[in-house]
Amino acid sequence: MKEELYRSICVACDHILLAADSTIERVSIPWLHVVREHHVFLDNYIEVLNPANNFKGIGRKWLRILRNRAWWFLQLGRAVRSSGQAWFGSKELPERIDVLFVSHLVNESHAGHAEDFYFGEVPSDLVAQGDSVVIALFNCSRKPAEYLADKWKVSLVPRVILTDSLRILNEIAIRIRLKKESLSLKKLAKKEPPGFARRVLTRASEEALSGGAHTTLRMSRQIDALVTKLQPKVIVGTHEGHAWERVVFAAARSAHPSVLCISYQHAAVFRLQHAIRRCLAPKYNPDQILTAGEVSCAQLKSSPGLEGIPISVLGSNRCFKESTTNPECQTHTDRGDHSAGRVCLVLPEGIPSECHLMFEFSILCARANPEIQFIWRLHPIVSFESLKAQNSRLLNHPGNIILSKATLEEDIARSHWALYRGTTAIVQAVVAGLRPIYLELPDELTIDPLYELNAWRVSVASVSEFQRATLPDLKTPNTQLGSDFEQARRYCEAFYTPLNVGKFAALIQ
Repeated sequence: MKEELYRSICVACDHILLAADSTIERVSIPWLHVVREHHVFLDNYIEVLNPANNFKGIGRKWLRILRNRAWWFLQLGRAVRSSGQAWFGSKELPERIDVLFVSHLVNESHAGHAEDFYFGEVPSDLVAQGDSVVIALFNCSRKPAEYLADKWKVSLVPRVILTDSLRILNEIAIRIRLKKESLSLKKLAKKEPPGFARRVLTRASEEALSGGAHTTLRMSRQIDALVTKLQPKVIVGTHEGHAWERVVFAAARSAHPSVLCISYQHAAVFRLQHAIRRCLAPKYNPDQILTAGEVSCAQLKSSPGLEGIPISVLGSNRCFKESTTNPECQTHTDRGDHSAGRVCLVLPEGIPSECHLMFEFSILCARANPEIQFIWRLHPIVSFESLKAQNSRLLNHPGNIILSKATLEEDIARSHWALYRGTTAIVQAVVAGLRPIYLELPDELTIDPLYELNAWRVSVASVSEFQRATLPDLKTPNTQLGSDFEQARRYCEAFYTPLNVGKFAALIQ
């Protein structure tokens, strides 16, 4: 997709969200929040650029409509079996707490951990300072919320896990609200002449009946009930650009108007990342944005769409400056003789299509470079078994490819290069001394989190380019790595700075 087309989609979706007749039901539609330029996100917008007039396009449209209807029938089944509770967790929640964190339970294996996946040890540190804290979790695993909540029976920080269904009458009420919004958008579409604007409105009317919109609107109801009960001084959510982040703030303000709404940007900011760089109506916007490091703070401060919102650095539990002095995680310059065997760490995102793309490319590179060992490292939400079931080519890889069973730090410590695309794990790899090699695709908007880095980073689009990128490191002595590496290291060290819990605590006084 061309950049101008991407920007036109962003403008059209924002126009609908910012219209005078916009409602919370409309803001609950995830499709209208263009997150970023990743091709996985953009695939969902192709049809508004290329009208579905052929048989295949019309088939895709009806398949999407049928999928939404099927989801609704399944949801009715869940509602019939539901206890009607808005959340599971501690039976004795405190009243009038200081901070409510809204986070995600990404994987069943994280249940019971003291450290939160997004906010790290900040909630525990605040409790240690005498503040009262509760964490509300959106369940992204496939395990029941009631089962997962039991994992935190003994915890300094109470957790509640939002349920995937309310009582059937409540679920039907949510559906009716979204159906009404869908009809409203359809009427607006009919008023537009045939063309791009009409197609965007028509698609938005379909997406109003999606499972994502329904889940987001249910979440607003759950947070409303939770904030009504807890009366927090501050509510903190992530700042990734999703619809639920905006709806949560609106629900919190409705239940407790004096609540301070804070967004926490915890991951990389990409070049054309959109939804986190613009405001909606005031009730949906954060009062403050806290960032993971100096790099993202500067990037967001330069965004005209966020003018008027205070932005400052909180830091991150992903800060890894100390790891560079750890003997088990030596820098590139300390990895031994450059004539020795080399290792390339392959770091795909937690997206199956990205895993297939990068692993297939690394198989070709491994066959062409038998002297280099390749380590396939999976994101925690992806399993190699599921990838193999989808792609038999992954079974026939050469012997110089291994599947990692180590920690990320251990894999980085034994590697010299890191092949990557959109993963932010590359930042830690660069700090530890690996040369980043970005795999680019033809006619693709870059998804490189290191897009501002001109030194040390290399982009490749073919096996021959990969060979040319690694050849200098095979020949160059350690002492000649030079200033490019130091510049890259300093830039990446500023990505995630140490957490400043004291600064956060000052916000809730």
